Amino acid sequence: MVRRRHAKGHGNDKILGIVLAVVGIILIVAMGGGAWWLRKSKPPLDADNCPRSGPTALHVIMIDRSDPISGQQAQRIRQHVQNLKSDAAFGARFDVYTFEGDTKNEILPIARVCAPGRPEEANELIENPDLVRRRYEERFSVVLDRAIAELLQEATRPNSPIIESLRAAAITSFGSVKGGKIPLRVTLVSDMVQHTALASHFKAEPSFTQLSKTQAWAALQPNLKGADVEILYLLRPSLSYSSDCYEEAGECA
Repeated sequence: MVRRRHAKGHGNDKILGIVLAVVGIILIVAMGGGAWWLRKSKPPLDADNCPRSGPTALHVIMIDRSDPISGQQAQRIRQHVQNLKSDAAFGARFDVYTFEGDTKNEILPIARVCAPGRPEEANELIENPDLVRRRYEERFSVVLDRAIAELLQEATRPNSPIIESLRAAAITSFGSVKGGKIPLRVTLVSDMVQHTALASHFKAEPSFTQLSKTQAWAALQPNLKGADVEILYLLRPSLSYSSDCYEEAGECA
């Protein structure tokens, strides 16, 4: 009786070993398949952390440095950018500019970087959450925060080329993109007071109708290709504004 029980127990151990081996093989195959799927679903990235096949969305951020930005305004801007980062999907590219364009020269972004996807969306079965989070911080979040911090430093400039800069930035960021192919977005952080030789709000009451009829408009008109535009208004103490800044197009900072 003792020998038969021993033989039966040995047989059960052998079956259990086979089952565990099969389960192990299945897990290895599944993990390999998951890794392959991850590589296929997330294409290789370029130096700007963007998919080599092109960004999945474009977001232009422009910050007005014609007058100093107060501490509270800077805080509000950083909070807004943090929300933009948190909402950014994989491959969404951010181009950060200041208003320094003209009607002739090319304008380049202070920073250009793509979102690598939200860390909380990492698949723990096939991805290392700590590695995903570190890449997010080092290759995206820190890069964007550094560019914003640079533009929030105190500065003053004699001119405020808002329209010229918007046109130039649109050519740089949106020029090679077919309208409607990917989402386009523009965030303007400014008092929206234009002041250049071609058009100045200090010289006359602002009137788009009159501006659009001038010869200068051909050199000023930006082509945003249907981009969604939001404005974060910078209130300047020396200027007067409407009491209602929370319109559909933007809000006050």
